[in-house]
Amino acid sequence: MELSRLAPSHLARRSRKPRGRNARRLAPGRGEPRLTASPAPDRRAWILAGGLLLAAAFAIRAWQFGNPLLHVDENFYLLVGDRMLHGALPYVDIWDRKPVGLFALYAAIRLLGGDGIVQYQVVATLFAAATALLIARLAAPAAGIVAATAAGVVYLLMLPLAGGWGGQAPVFYNLLVAGAALAAYRALNADPRRIRRLGCLAMLLIGLGLQLKYTVVFEGFAFGVLLLGVSWRASRSWTRLAADAALWIGLALAPTLLALAYYAWRGEAQAFVYANFLSIGARAEASDAELAPRLLKAARLLVPPLLAVGLAAWIGGWRARPGGRTAFGFAIGWLAAALGGYLIFGTYFDHYALPLLAPLALAMAPLFATRSRPLGIAIATAFIALGVTADGVAFVKGKAKRGDAQEMNELLAAIRPGLSQGLWVWNGDSILYHLTGAPLPSRWPFAGHLNLLREHGAVGMDQETEVRRILATRPGVIVDRTPRAKDFNFAVVRIVDAELASHYRPVTTVKLSKSSLVVYRRTPSP
Repeated sequence: MELSRLAPSHLARRSRKPRGRNARRLAPGRGEPRLTASPAPDRRAWILAGGLLLAAAFAIRAWQFGNPLLHVDENFYLLVGDRMLHGALPYVDIWDRKPVGLFALYAAIRLLGGDGIVQYQVVATLFAAATALLIARLAAPAAGIVAATAAGVVYLLMLPLAGGWGGQAPVFYNLLVAGAALAAYRALNADPRRIRRLGCLAMLLIGLGLQLKYTVVFEGFAFGVLLLGVSWRASRSWTRLAADAALWIGLALAPTLLALAYYAWRGEAQAFVYANFLSIGARAEASDAELAPRLLKAARLLVPPLLAVGLAAWIGGWRARPGGRTAFGFAIGWLAAALGGYLIFGTYFDHYALPLLAPLALAMAPLFATRSRPLGIAIATAFIALGVTADGVAFVKGKAKRGDAQEMNELLAAIRPGLSQGLWVWNGDSILYHLTGAPLPSRWPFAGHLNLLREHGAVGMDQETEVRRILATRPGVIVDRTPRAKDFNFAVVRIVDAELASHYRPVTTVKLSKSSLVVYRRTPSP
């Protein structure tokens, strides 16, 4: 069994077997070696590739299993998922603007038991491994299975560099988008009777992805246009084209429309519409001073793989493979759609680059399969070694910046004695509500909704009014982080600082590399 065979089989075209010295001669006028189409990798080869990618995913990510401070976003998703199981309704009882499908996914993960932290991280690892396998399946026609599997490993190594150690939304929905990509790609050479079914599969996966994050719309639009082109090429019928368009658009919108229908049935359609579609337009844009460091960080992550894609296009080994031109062109189109979505959204947080990593890994795969096999292996080895090193650095820096289970235990030990009077995480991680079981002091438990200036007027309430209301309940414990970020609403900061100075005392300070977490306990009334 040879791992270097091409896949999938329906893309291979038979060619005449070259004889003698002609086996290595250049095809007249083309400047490329004439290759015989190799049989597609058999099931055992793909099982082996999948096993390697699964092992790689756990080897790369298991170092962070059990860390409750990976990222404030995914910890909030876990909190909401847990409270959903106790009757809370997103947007009504707990406010956010992420799609409800993301919270439902975390609610399902909570059914696995434990406190949910290791559980969501293991599930995210399985999603990442499956995504890497789909990337390999898509890359094989242009690069062969060995290089394609190496590209899957590179994808797994890039995830932590963009904040994807754990359960950020793209770690999950990249699998759905990659599945849609594979269905759309197969439609390019499918029998006309299968095109509609493949389009239905692709658009349903996009629809499910939209319920994890709406930015999937950019890739969904690109795949949809491609599928409509395939439909027209196969039928040359406006009636067929219109029917396919209506069916595919309906499937892409169906999960979101079902969610809206449920909220309408509960009498909360307005809350759903505002949180999902309107509030983002009211949020203030980031200043140039905020965007500059984010763009610099994004450039450090994205420039090397983009250069690799450019080299893959220039060297052009994919041209000599049956189906290689189509496969590489598809990869470039997917990458362009994902990059367009990233640039249009314009906030440039590190984890916003996560959707780019799947098409990047796919498009760079031919670089690992150059005409000189040793060179391709050397390039793949260098990329993997660089990724391992970068992940190690990211692991050390992330632990120093955010902390891990040790710092969390210090915080919990300081919080629990005053918990009977309530907890407010004014500036910190909402996972504290989950791990202590504390009641939420507000519909807005995600700290940034109350303390960031860009969220003022964009979350359905007045920040100062809500903060005063929370403080009036006299919470027994308040958690803060110092120093405060420059993008805070300092009118709100002054209100909180005055209350902390008058009625609270610090009981524990957990020092991190760039900040400190401070636990305040309310002083007894005289």
